[in-house]
Amino acid sequence: MTCSASRDNRGRSADDPAVIVVGVDGSPGSAAALDFALSEGHSRGLGVEVVTAWLFTPGQSGPGSASPVDAGRALARALQEHELAAAQARGLPRPPLTHVVVRDHPGRVLTARSAGAAMVVVGSGRQSSASRKVLGSVGEYCLRHSSAPVVVVPEPRTAGRTEAAAS
Repeated sequence: MTCSASRDNRGRSADDPAVIVVGVDGSPGSAAALDFALSEGHSRGLGVEVVTAWLFTPGQSGPGSASPVDAGRALARALQEHELAAAQARGLPRPPLTHVVVRDHPGRVLTARSAGAAMVVVGSGRQSSASRKVLGSVGEYCLRHSSAPVVVVPEPRTAGRTEAAAS
């Protein structure tokens, strides 16, 4: 069963069942996070809330076209569907899903959605600065502000380098 709902970033009520919240942005790290969340959701019998947040606004193409926010929402939703189809092609299970697409800072949205969640799952992000080599800025924000446990999943190639360096 797939639930598709447009949600905002205010979180969920105490009556909502626990879910696994996962951030999806199209990066290799978020694909690894989605794989982990789908597997965990299936094994624990929990739904998965797929969250995509964005700050950019695509430009309008002319009169009569969709608003920039509507166009951004459509792009984010298409990205979610693409990533879910890729996960399914990799043979991952598909527990009950909820889709959340919000124009806001990703860390802020994920931590708002963490209220009552079983966990928040994020990819490790790109490794661009010494202070964020492992976490990424969204992962770091979630670790500092989430009300649920946070799982940071490394990119597959990063995980391989880490294992090789450890041996």
